[in-house]
Amino acid sequence: MAIFESKSNAQKAPLGVTLIRKGLIKDSDIDKAIEYQRLHKGIKLGEAFHILQVCNDQDLINTIGEVIGFKAVQLDPKSFKFNFTQYLSMDIVKQHKVMPFEINDNRIKVAFADPTDKDVQKMIRLILLNKGLSMDVYVTFESYVDAIIKGIESRLEDEKALDSYGKDVAQLVDNIIRSAMAKRTSDIHIEPMEDKVRVRYRIDGELIVVANIEKSKQNQVVGRLKSISNMHQEVQLSQDGRILLYPDYNIRVSSQMNIYGEKFVLRLMKKEASISGLHDLGYPEEEVVMEKCFNKRNCIAVIAAPTGEGKTTTLYSALSLLNKTDVNITTVEDPVEIRIPGLNQVEVNKRVTFADSLRTILRQDPDIILLRRDS
Repeated sequence: MAIFESKSNAQKAPLGVTLIRKGLIKDSDIDKAIEYQRLHKGIKLGEAFHILQVCNDQDLINTIGEVIGFKAVQLDPKSFKFNFTQYLSMDIVKQHKVMPFEINDNRIKVAFADPTDKDVQKMIRLILLNKGLSMDVYVTFESYVDAIIKGIESRLEDEKALDSYGKDVAQLVDNIIRSAMAKRTSDIHIEPMEDKVRVRYRIDGELIVVANIEKSKQNQVVGRLKSISNMHQEVQLSQDGRILLYPDYNIRVSSQMNIYGEKFVLRLMKKEASISGLHDLGYPEEEVVMEKCFNKRNCIAVIAAPTGEGKTTTLYSALSLLNKTDVNITTVEDPVEIRIPGLNQVEVNKRVTFADSLRTILRQDPDIILLRRDS
């Protein structure tokens, strides 16, 4: 990470002093960072501030840039899409903690964990000049570079693992599902495209490409998915099914025809998933405050969010807080994904609709009603 003060501009105040003058940190924060450095050899002061989260990351990286005399950039590992391996090898990026992140015409922007290392900067500049590119230097956090590298390597490992099962389509599909389970994936997207079948996982709300399957295997993959989901093999219109092969998971499957074939989305839900407390989700830990928010009489609460952002988790956590022997709680769900002892949970199907269930529930002396449809 950027060092304490610039070697080439010694008259500038050190990083810690500058941050204090700006009101971004306190003296005690510097003591914490120095202690962290003592316990973690090789960590620069700026990186220690970042790891300890003593102030806003954007303010911190901008101040580091001011102190050492370089433009700053805050790279987001989750949304990083730039194919940097076209310009620098993975080995160079890992060894020197640099990350190309944007290109316009013949100018490429490169973020350095330590741009004050003139030898590294000169070497990277020469490599890019040989490709006909001029380099603009930025400073970023070393942990951002590491996280981006880790994400790319994880995807490459996924592709390699899936390719190793390429000859047996049943094993290929099984490996896609088991790999998703290991990575805490909420949804698997298996999508036919013009020249391949793309596999993506939704992890913590983000869709990530993990593999591409040969187009020649598309019909076999579709056939296997329909077989284990109890779908009609001959039907190519939209269908819904379930996979019951994995004892710890409920897997709901949806298929839809697009211009290149049938797309499948698999929703993964652990049968015995532990229910987080509301404070674990970021809500205040004061139980009185939570009771006021989630236990009001004669009210309606609406929880809405994009796919995979925690709607179900929040609802079940709230019910867990309210679930007491003197409270009658009934849920109507499509589908019931987590069974909670003490609740009356109703699952919607062709014979049991939301409307019918609600009419009955209102005659069942309810205190709390939850309606949940996973669309």
